[in-house]
This record gives sequence, structure tokens and C-alpha cells, in this order.
Amino acid sequence: MTTITIVGTGLMGTSLALAIKSSNLEVDVIGTDYDSTARSGAQKSGGFKKIEAQLSSAIRGADVVVFATPVMAMKEMMQSAAGDFQEGCVVTDIGSSKRAVLDWAEEVLPKHVSFVGGHPMAGREKSGPQNADGTMFKGKPYCIIPSATAEKSAVSSITTLAESIGAKPFFIGVEEHDSFVAAASHLPFMLSIGLMNTTSSSPNWEDIGPLASSGFGDLTRLASGDPTMHRDICVTNAEPIVAWMDAFIRELYDLRNMLAKEGGPDPEAIGKVFEEAVGSRARWQAGIFSTIDRIYGASPEIPSFAESMGEMFVGRRGIEAQKKILQGLKDDPANKK
Repeated sequence: MTTITIVGTGLMGTSLALAIKSSNLEVDVIGTDYDSTARSGAQKSGGFKKIEAQLSSAIRGADVVVFATPVMAMKEMMQSAAGDFQEGCVVTDIGSSKRAVLDWAEEVLPKHVSFVGGHPMAGREKSGPQNADGTMFKGKPYCIIPSATAEKSAVSSITTLAESIGAKPFFIGVEEHDSFVAAASHLPFMLSIGLMNTTSSSPNWEDIGPLASSGFGDLTRLASGDPTMHRDICVTNAEPIVAWMDAFIRELYDLRNMLAKEGGPDPEAIGKVFEEAVGSRARWQAGIFSTIDRIYGASPEIPSFAESMGEMFVGRRGIEAQKKILQGLKDDPANKK
């Protein structure tokens, strides 16, 4: 019987265990956590065959090990477990930032294991095993970022795991992942936190609070998330998050200037901006956007960090067009000396 060990039995780790239990995989799922409350909650969830108090006991003999701890705890956990992985073990994670995790894996994991980074695009604002939901992965992208030394069989194992819980495997480069997830996931919770802190620190909050309704609740929902998780994401993926925050600040400042226009706001111009946003969201909800085939083994060219930053604003096609233009200028005899 294949054994999967999940290190970290909080919301995500326990949700993954429940999803695996409901799948067609014939596996034993072992859990471990340094926190006794998390271990107790995970045991009550029914998603694990066994909960171990010691990391080494949980790791030994496991065929697959999933690190589901906060990102900043992963390096220490990998170091602690380094001597306990069996030959050929597949090691993965479900953290929200990938560059740091892949670097740590390369640095501290033994050579006889394969590391395949993972990130299911799922979650909840509430934390803890008591809020676990094994259905949260269904229909959601599951980012797969193999390390440079990962065996293809290891990548296949994580792909099968993702598919078995109803997720959609999504192969992506590490720099792409950290840049794009900063936009789609990290920027939203930073905005949620910023709105909550801005309004609640107002001297008039006692009067504003009772007026805040569903719209305010929708926009600040992510501020209820796990502070440790949010902190670790920001520390390990700071540069892409800052780039997207700068872009948002520019957009917000443009909107601010439209309202502060001398002579008063232009209703037509403001209405056009709002209509564009309505259309963009409707297309996103309908799944109308360019897609890229991400098939393992196709060996797509992974963009540099600078290129991935550029893609945030002009897109992959824009970057490719720029490359062609620059190459054309380079090849032009008039520009050669």
C-alpha cells in the first residue's frame, strides 16, 4: 500500500487528506504537526489513517511526502526530515510561493529523493483542521513546478495526485508562477488587508462599521485569513507582489485623478472605465481568456524574471512581439557596425 505523509495538518493539509480519502487512490495517509491542537483536529476529521507526533516517525517509509506547513517553516522541516526519506521518495509542497521553496529543496533535500513543487489554487479565509473541506480542490488549477532534478515518474505521481482530487494539473515555470500568483492571489489579500486597516483605523470607525454591508464584507473577506500564511507569502514573494501593488496604485491614482479633475469629473470617461471593468470581469467569469498549453515534456522556454514582470502588463504575446521587433532591429544591416 502506498503511503502519503502530510506534514502540517492545518486547513490545507487536512483538506488534502480528506480529498485523497474521497478519491480513487488506494493509499494510506499519515499526518504530522508540531501543534497538538492541529493534530487533534486532524484526527477528528477522519481524513488520516494515523497522526504522528514526531516528524521522523511520519516520514519513514513514506512514498510521497507533502509539506503543507506555512512557507517559512518548510526549510527547517526539510532539514529535520532529510535523514528519514526513503530511497526514491517523492517530495512536494502546497505552498503559495515557489522560488524560495525550490531553492530550499535543492539545498537541503537528499539526492535520492525527487522534489516537485505544487500549489493548488484553492483555499479558505478560515484556518485550522476544523475548517477543512475535501471538495475545495475540485475544478481548480493545481500548479506543478518540477525541480531541475525531478524524475519524470515523480512528476507523474504528483500529476496523478492532483487529478485524483478533482484538480486540473497546470504546468508552469517558477518565475511565471510567482509573478502570476502575486497578481491573482497575493495582491487581492493585500488589498483586502489595506481596506480593512484603512477604514478600521479611522476615528469614525464606530459610525462607519455599522454601515459596512455585503460589498465591504466581500472585499475584506481575505483579511480574515491566517496571518502567518500571509506573512510568509509576503516575505518569500515580495518582489512580484510589490510590482503588482505598484501597478494597482497607478490604476487607483488614475481613478483618483478622474474624480479630482479640474472642473469636475467627466461622467462619460468614468462610465467608460466602469464598463470596461464589467466586461473584463464577465469575460473572466465565462472563461474567455488566452490559454497556454502546459504539457510536461514540451520544454517551453521559461521567461526570465524581467520578462515575467513585463508579461504582467503586456502579456506573453506582447513580450514575444517585442522580442521579434528587437531581433529585427538587431538583424537590420543598418544597425550593424
